[in-house]
Amino acid sequence: MRKFFWGLLGMFALSVGFAQTPGVGFYSGYPTYLGFQYQSANLRLGAGFGFFGIAGDAALILAKTSLPGYSSMGMSWYYGLGLGASVAFGGTVFGVYPHGLVGVEIQLPDPAINPYLEGQLGAHVLFPTPIFGPYFAGRVGVILR
Repeated sequence: MRKFFWGLLGMFALSVGFAQTPGVGFYSGYPTYLGFQYQSANLRLGAGFGFFGIAGDAALILAKTSLPGYSSMGMSWYYGLGLGASVAFGGTVFGVYPHGLVGVEIQLPDPAINPYLEGQLGAHVLFPTPIFGPYFAGRVGVILR
């Protein structure tokens, strides 16, 4: 366990600076159809309205690199880990969503807007009755830098 912890810490240390572009932005997708995000270094925080309530997530971007052949266009891809949560309207159902994520970001020279597309895969747990299942999600967004 100790080796795993130090390995994870080492990967995080190597990945600092290889995140999505810092800034604020907006996104849409599933389970959040309209959300707001804040990106700083490797940490991204988001919150918004889901299809059945409110939802939020935190993501740790582990690495980002230019797409071969598309670096002149400012395209890069990234991957990371995330944890999302949602509460249904009325507060009857609470969900937790650990997941991995992969995305593509385009850095436009002007205006200072970076569009991105992201897919997420993981598991979901719904409470009060623990129901487990696969989690598929995605988002399309813009980062204002």
